[in-house]
Amino acid sequence: MKVCPVCERKFPDKMTLCSADASVLTRLDDPLIGQTLAGKYKIEKLIKTAGMGSVYRGRHVLMDKTVAIKVLRPSLAGDDAVVARFSREAKAASKISHPHAVSVTDFGEAENGVVFLVMEYLDGRTLKDVIAKEGRLSLDRAVEIVRQVAGALDAAHGQGVIHRDLKSQNIMLVSHNGDEWAKVLDFGIAKILQPSGSQADAEITQANLVVGTPQYMSPEQCSQSGALDARSDVYSLGIIVHEMLTGQLPFTGESATVVMMKQVQDAPPSVLESRSQLPGAVDQVIKRALAKQPIDRFQSAGELSA
Repeated sequence: MKVCPVCERKFPDKMTLCSADASVLTRLDDPLIGQTLAGKYKIEKLIKTAGMGSVYRGRHVLMDKTVAIKVLRPSLAGDDAVVARFSREAKAASKISHPHAVSVTDFGEAENGVVFLVMEYLDGRTLKDVIAKEGRLSLDRAVEIVRQVAGALDAAHGQGVIHRDLKSQNIMLVSHNGDEWAKVLDFGIAKILQPSGSQADAEITQANLVVGTPQYMSPEQCSQSGALDARSDVYSLGIIVHEMLTGQLPFTGESATVVMMKQVQDAPPSVLESRSQLPGAVDQVIKRALAKQPIDRFQSAGELSA
C-alpha cells in the first residue's frame, strides 16, 4: 500500500503518482509515515535510521514549514531514564545559537508514545559523503570548514554542551547564498545513551549502541578515564581535519576495541606521509590536536581554528 503525502489518499503498490495531485506516492511500510505527531508535525519521508532511532523529513502543519524529526526507537522511548536524558539534552541543544550548529526547535512525546526531537531541515551532503566522492579536500576548503565547525563547538561548549560524537557524518555541508556552509548535527545526543549507573541504563549500551564512534573518539573517551570536556571534541575535530586533508582516518582496525586501543596508545601518522606538499605547520597543528593528554592539546576549538 502507498499513500499520497499531500492529500493522504491510499493507492496500490503498483502506482507511483497520486491520481489527484500527481505527488510521488510513499510506501506505508513505515507506520510513522503519514502520521502527525502532537497535532503539529506530519511525517513525510524517512531520511535515515541509526542506533537511537530514525530521522524523518516532516512538515509543521500550521506553519507549512519543512523540518527534520528525530524519533527515538520504541525500545528506548519506553525507558524512563533515556527519555529523561533525552529531554535534558534536547533542552541544552536548543540553547545553542550559532549559524553553523543545527537549530533544535522542539521536542516532546506524542499521544501514541512516540518521543521526538524537531530540528531545522538541511538539504545537503555530509562531510563524510563529500570526502568519499571527491577525495581529500583542498587546504583552503578544509580551513574554512574548520573555522565554521569550531565556531559551533565553542558556542556549544559555552553552554556546557559537549558533542561526544563529533565525526564527518555529523557535519552537513549545505549551500547558503552561493557559499558552502557547514552545519554540526546531534549535539549532546551521545550522552543520552551514556550509562549513569542504573541497571536500565546498562541495557541500552549493549551491541549496536556504542556511545561514540571509535575512529573519532578521544583517548579519555575510549578509556572512560573521567568526565569529558571541550578538549575531547577538539581531539575529534583533529581527526576530522586529518580525514579532510588525506581522505583517510588516522586510526583504523578490525574491531572497535583495536581502534580504541590505538587512540589511547599509538601516535597518529603524519599527514605529510600521504600529502607531502602540505605545510609542515599543518602537520604540527593536527598532532597537537591529537595529543593523548587533554592538557597538551588546544584548549578550545577556536584555538585550533586560529
